[in-house]
Amino acid sequence: MTQLLVSIRDTTEAKLINDCEIAIVDIKEPNRGSLGAASPETLEAISRIISPHQTLSFAAGELLEWLSPHGQALKPSPRHYYGNLWNRFNFIKLGLAGATRSKHDWRTQLQLFFDEIPLDCKMKPVVVSYLDFEASQSPAPNDLIEFASSVDACSTILFDTFDKSKNSLANQSQPELTSLITEAKSQSLTTVLAGSITTDCLDDALTHQPDFIGVRGAVCGSHRTDSITPERVNEFVHVLQQANWNRASKKQNSS
Repeated sequence: MTQLLVSIRDTTEAKLINDCEIAIVDIKEPNRGSLGAASPETLEAISRIISPHQTLSFAAGELLEWLSPHGQALKPSPRHYYGNLWNRFNFIKLGLAGATRSKHDWRTQLQLFFDEIPLDCKMKPVVVSYLDFEASQSPAPNDLIEFASSVDACSTILFDTFDKSKNSLANQSQPELTSLITEAKSQSLTTVLAGSITTDCLDDALTHQPDFIGVRGAVCGSHRTDSITPERVNEFVHVLQQANWNRASKKQNSS
């Protein structure tokens, strides 16, 4: 069954969704872009509100935001910047917008960031693949699947969109997206599909059988930068559960 990831931005939203049935609570700042980074202070405050049994992830922005002018070092050091958060969260994700226009190899740069994650912490890196990779000047999805499968600490890939004006289903054909998710799973990667997914396109999204669906705008007021409402979260949970049940029933009847 496909599970739900919901992205929140602050302690107010954390309190609002604390009783909702969400598999992963993700933190990001939507005013700062697709994977806008929240401050370490915000991350710590949220982690103290959310149940300790809840799986938590957060966005760390775009890789280029961390690189020095020469692109060969990280400033600041993520290891020190996130301090005691390494054992409060399960996943950290980092975007690669603009990475293909850099004169430096994005694989080396991304590994540089991943190497900052302490080996003895519970937090694991998530490789992010923007499906609008040409427009966002980020690596192609197949290259990122290959990279993610080569990193011992990484077991998850997120298929998302950099430009939130179009949903993820508009950036790839149905067969192409199915092929990407199937290939990622064949490499033992957990798959997350996000990018302006709403209840209206949920059935189409589920045909690709991702392990998780990630949302924010669909559970906000009228825009992803508005506040989340628990009513919309619960509605999405209900629609997802019903869609999962319908797909399971059809599969059982066809067999």
